[in-house]
Amino acid sequence: MNKFHLLQFRALLKREMLEHRNLFIVAPVILAGLVLLFSVWAMTRMGQDLISVGIEYMALLFNGLSPLEMAPIFMFLAIPFIGVFYLCAIIYLMNSLYQDRQELSILFWQSMPVSNLNTVLSKLVTIGIVAPLFYIATMFVLYVIAMLWLTILGWSYDIEVAGLGYMFLAAVASLIFVYLSIITTTLWLLPTIGWVILFSAFAKRTPIMWAIGVFILVGFLEEFIFGTQFLGNFVESRSTPTQYLILDFQDVVERLINYDMLFGILVGSILLAGAVYMRRFID
Repeated sequence: MNKFHLLQFRALLKREMLEHRNLFIVAPVILAGLVLLFSVWAMTRMGQDLISVGIEYMALLFNGLSPLEMAPIFMFLAIPFIGVFYLCAIIYLMNSLYQDRQELSILFWQSMPVSNLNTVLSKLVTIGIVAPLFYIATMFVLYVIAMLWLTILGWSYDIEVAGLGYMFLAAVASLIFVYLSIITTTLWLLPTIGWVILFSAFAKRTPIMWAIGVFILVGFLEEFIFGTQFLGNFVESRSTPTQYLILDFQDVVERLINYDMLFGILVGSILLAGAVYMRRFID
């Protein structure tokens, strides 16, 4: 890929983020604001003695501990952000190609030297690599604010806060694991992503209903005709979060390089290729 194509692809990614900034930029900021407000409210309901004891306990608990070893604990704090991200991701995927056809902006992009392949790939890169960065950045800012807040409170209560530094490093390390987990999840669920994007590429209305309806129909026909449940078992095999959670850097190779992952990438790639082909046709 030459420099021109890289700039072109970068422009596609920028377009995706600008057009869907409410899902990938505004949503995490609003959630962070709500979390911060709730934290302030909770602290005001606690007595000064309880706050002092809590800060001192955290400072002593994390003091001297390895941030990487403690990072998985802080991944639980990211659950609300991960939940909102996945909800926004579903909304985005349902409308990723469908919206272009509804607004007829597909005519503009097809008049440009932009291939359908790059357009579809930009959707995948947006949801798997670019958009999660904004959620991670928002959580990082939230952790910085929390760290400064706890440090100031600790100093005001004359508490040794060195351990809070280790706690902050563990929280930051957890963000790395969260980001790697999202990338792994994108690859692990590539068949689902490809399926949704495929219907988004040609369904005249409500692509999610088409995707769900056809999936149920195919599963029914498989069981009725062949007496098997391969499709259902395949979906069930990809429904366990532990299969794509990264809790340690050693998990990366184990999660990415295995038969199930490679088979899923193959199936997802075929479905994405179908979406690229169907994008040639306009309603």
